Amino acid sequence: MTDDVTFEFRSAWCRLTMGSGPQRQTFHATGLNDAFGDLAQAVANLARPRPVVELQSVLWGDEPGGVFLDFASPVADHLALVVHAVAIRTWITAPDWTPERGEVLLRQVAPRHELASAFLRGFETVSAATKPGGIIPGWPHPFPDTAVTELRRALG
Repeated sequence: MTDDVTFEFRSAWCRLTMGSGPQRQTFHATGLNDAFGDLAQAVANLARPRPVVELQSVLWGDEPGGVFLDFASPVADHLALVVHAVAIRTWITAPDWTPERGEVLLRQVAPRHELASAFLRGFETVSAATKPGGIIPGWPHPFPDTAVTELRRALG
């Protein structure tokens, strides 16, 4: 299970660490896109149970490489997270790039509230260090306050 999710920002990069014990892994994303904001919105979208399977994917793009954070709600009370390597490591410079998944790096299925809460704790830690105007030191994009508020409300 995901015990905690942490984010560290530095020089327009975000380091995401998640998992527990030997499953704990770190993934890097460049600030070229707002992967942090996309992740907050994806988790918020899946925080409430739905009667049908919902899917959300976030490109956590590194240079070179990166990962896809693929979320699904296979049943109403659980969330699944599969982290795939990006199959084409030079995606950032490939004009004909397609979102092909490579090897599975991390796989977790957990109760919906537990997994979403782990992400919420990580987002709230960043929120506490955010400067006025939503400025995240070391990241070129504003804090995703709307998405985090949606997530907080969904977890009630």
